[in-house]
Amino acid sequence: MSCVVLESERLLLRKWNDEDAAAVEDIYLKPEVMEFIPGGVWSPERTARVIARMRELDVEQGFGFYPVVVKSLGKIIGHCRLGFLEQTPEIEVAYVLDSPYWGQGYASEAARAMIDHGFLRLNILRIVAVAFPENVRSIGVMRSIGMTPLGTAHHFGATLVKYEASKAGAA
Repeated sequence: MSCVVLESERLLLRKWNDEDAAAVEDIYLKPEVMEFIPGGVWSPERTARVIARMRELDVEQGFGFYPVVVKSLGKIIGHCRLGFLEQTPEIEVAYVLDSPYWGQGYASEAARAMIDHGFLRLNILRIVAVAFPENVRSIGVMRSIGMTPLGTAHHFGATLVKYEASKAGAA
């Protein structure tokens, strides 16, 4: 088992290991899972490349995207990340979960844990999230974890809704 980055009630977010790309490639091949991800579905090769790059970024930046593991199942159901929002200095929380696990609160639990990790361990003062306006599930996650709507913003070649969370006491 790879190094645990953070833990919530039902989930572990941990560092990727060498076997993970093969274990998750089916998730990123599903059109419904990748519907709102710029570029759409990932080939198994792209999944392996993305995970390798995220492992490098974790070392370089001290944060990145991590597999979301349901503790009771011992199974990866997607990922949650902190990363720079498309060529900006803003830190974004983002998440992708396999469709059988939608509607169970896992995305909200993972995103809330990742935001808390950013504020408490990484001393990040502000974290944003973006979603396509029609991605009601993702917007629901942002709202459920207490993020504040900022209106719209242009990222990834589209007009998206943008939310933020600020560390308590941050100016």
